[in-house]
Amino acid sequence: MLSHPQRMSPAALVIIYAKLFKRSLGPLSFPAFYSLFTSTSEDRVFIILMIIGLCLFVPFILALLSYFTKKFYIKDGNLIFIYGLINRENTIVPLDHVHSLRTEKGIWFRLLDMRGIIFDTLATRQEEIELILDEYDWKRLIQVIEKEEKPLPQSESEPLENNPTATIHFPNKNLLLAALCQNHLKGMAVLLSLLAVIFGSFENLSKDQYESILEWLDSFLDMLIASPSRIVSTLIIVYVVILVMWLGKIILRYYDTTMSHDKQLLTFTYGLLTRSSCRFFHDKICTIWIKRNFLEKKFGFSTLMLRQALNVTALKEEENMKLYGTDSSSFFLRWWLGEDYSSAEDIISAKSGKGVFFRHIAIPTIIALAVCILLYNLQLYIWILFPLLYMLILIPRGICTMRHSRIILKHNYFIVHNGAFAEIDNYIKYTDIEVVQIRRTPFTRRFHRVSLAISTSGTTFIIGSLKEEEATLIRELLINPKE
Repeated sequence: MLSHPQRMSPAALVIIYAKLFKRSLGPLSFPAFYSLFTSTSEDRVFIILMIIGLCLFVPFILALLSYFTKKFYIKDGNLIFIYGLINRENTIVPLDHVHSLRTEKGIWFRLLDMRGIIFDTLATRQEEIELILDEYDWKRLIQVIEKEEKPLPQSESEPLENNPTATIHFPNKNLLLAALCQNHLKGMAVLLSLLAVIFGSFENLSKDQYESILEWLDSFLDMLIASPSRIVSTLIIVYVVILVMWLGKIILRYYDTTMSHDKQLLTFTYGLLTRSSCRFFHDKICTIWIKRNFLEKKFGFSTLMLRQALNVTALKEEENMKLYGTDSSSFFLRWWLGEDYSSAEDIISAKSGKGVFFRHIAIPTIIALAVCILLYNLQLYIWILFPLLYMLILIPRGICTMRHSRIILKHNYFIVHNGAFAEIDNYIKYTDIEVVQIRRTPFTRRFHRVSLAISTSGTTFIIGSLKEEEATLIRELLINPKE
């Protein structure tokens, strides 16, 4: 079974071509639109036909090369992946070293009854191996993988005894309500990034086109300055649009989330148009991250992530899987830390001082003041309200950051609390610690405050402005935890 080199399922060629075709549309779309406005009618037709030909032909050639140069098989508990056109290379991945196995079933996958499989390991490459298989080959592959997965050793903190076939369904209603409780200001950053890309394309415009755009912007700014109410209306419209886009993104990604579990493995399946899945092993999770802001605490919601080693997926923060909805943190903590995790007594705790507050607001305040001076010199007086409002927000944000920053050591795990307006709890086992550092500043001699940096394979936590003697004791306990 899968013991000899073989290619991916034949329909994988169609999937590969569809992906490459989609990727080619982005780089070639701007030249196509630009030619519509800058070329003559005769040249315009030729350019558009040439771009369409490139979009169709080049991805097809690349898809053929990608499909026919890749083979895979399983031997002696290892997944062996052969690839390369000129230089043939072999990637060998021990199946018991796979940290996460993710699958994807988008529209094309469903039409062709295919499944994309991605193996994540501790290697530095983002995706070690990606296979596209039909359901028959997938079932054969998962059977071999499940046979190679090693059982966990017995320990005092053994997870809950769960039914291996037990399944939990996360209601879509709670998903939607919890998504409404999130910080939507991140959408503003997405909007600004989009505007930056648009303005970056202006480099190819002519002088006349520049002047016409600048005249329009000038009249638009005059209109806004003359009517502050229009500024508020515009911001409300932008906010509503971003909110709808945010909710759409959450629903598309996490619709109908279900989780099957036993004491060793969690398997999540989620998505509306694209059904994805991922698996989390008990011994390969390094942090459980739980966030609760004011609205989430009021309605009994939380946002939860199971963090693995950072270079397992090498994904952006926003692309990580998050569980929105009713607070289910107690289940995951019992599963990972043991039934008696909540009754563990505190060994020691330490709280950050006022240095965190000043460090948090110092640089942003200087930048905001510089923006105020610039706007004042440009006589854009109404716009000065925005950096001033930002500075006002910095004060309560800094206070909240200082209040939330602390560390608590318990018997077999510890908790790092951080966050600003939202409270964030990071649960970490002592066995996952890689580096513990005490960081001093020029002010340490005077105030005897230091920062404690704790690194795991998944992330680094910094607890600032701790008393020097407390930080030293905590470092010793983290390196040599009490039995």
